[in-house]
Amino acid sequence: MRDQAPHLSAEAVSPAPGSGSSNWVFRLGQDHAVRLPRDDSYVDDLLTETQWLPRLGPLLTVPVPEIVLVGEPSSAFPRPWSVVTWLPGEVPAQQSPAEQGRLATSLGRFTRNLHAADTLGQPAGADHWGYRSGDPVTDRIDAWADEAAEGLADLFDPRQVREAWQRVRRVPPASGPPCWIHSDLSAENLLVGSGGELVGVIDFGALGIGDRSADLLYAWSLFDEEARDAFRVASEADEATWLRARAWAFVGPGIRTIEGYRDSMAERTRRLIRMVEAIAAEVGVALR
Repeated sequence: MRDQAPHLSAEAVSPAPGSGSSNWVFRLGQDHAVRLPRDDSYVDDLLTETQWLPRLGPLLTVPVPEIVLVGEPSSAFPRPWSVVTWLPGEVPAQQSPAEQGRLATSLGRFTRNLHAADTLGQPAGADHWGYRSGDPVTDRIDAWADEAAEGLADLFDPRQVREAWQRVRRVPPASGPPCWIHSDLSAENLLVGSGGELVGVIDFGALGIGDRSADLLYAWSLFDEEARDAFRVASEADEATWLRARAWAFVGPGIRTIEGYRDSMAERTRRLIRMVEAIAAEVGVALR
């Protein structure tokens, strides 16, 4: 900060609560946050966010971080980094049914707003933006499901995991054209107000142009059945989109993430276990 942003270098620095798996995040004074990629594989995500958020942010009805500056690699830190505005709000946790309902409705409206934004002539698909801008069922994802089934054998019956995936993966084609997607609308990236409503969305590193179903996948993690229905209505998801969202949820942030993070992120793991069990139950499979 002293070398590249001296006008901000006098601000107090403290670790941000809930620093993510992709970036170290520090609060800078009261109004800013510093984001530093944890390793080289996350640099492209940071640069995606810094390139596109200034164009998308003014089009959205929910506050999102503003890019203040992009730092250069140096001897102090070897990768690009950024300073963004700090948004007020709290990560949703242990919400009442009424609070869940308010979040479901406001999040559904946010996804509609984002999905309606002009894609500015940019290409769509996984080759340009990452796998969640592609299809929820691929050979790669099938392999992830199989590997996670074995890796979680002490938690779930591998045969039941594979059976659930075989049922969940039967999805129709996308029902609409590609659109902007956040693709990581997990609890960690949502901010709510005192009544539970959505007041901010953060971390646009996984931004892309693909099927809107990728933005609905956390419905089974965030909400109980009633609020999930409210989210589906508010997001105006048709049957094809909803089934594709469920397929996204089961493997990507589901069993694969449980396998990878259950020793380091206990609360996320508990939430995702509930999610995959709820999805499996919808297709008539008990995982244990």
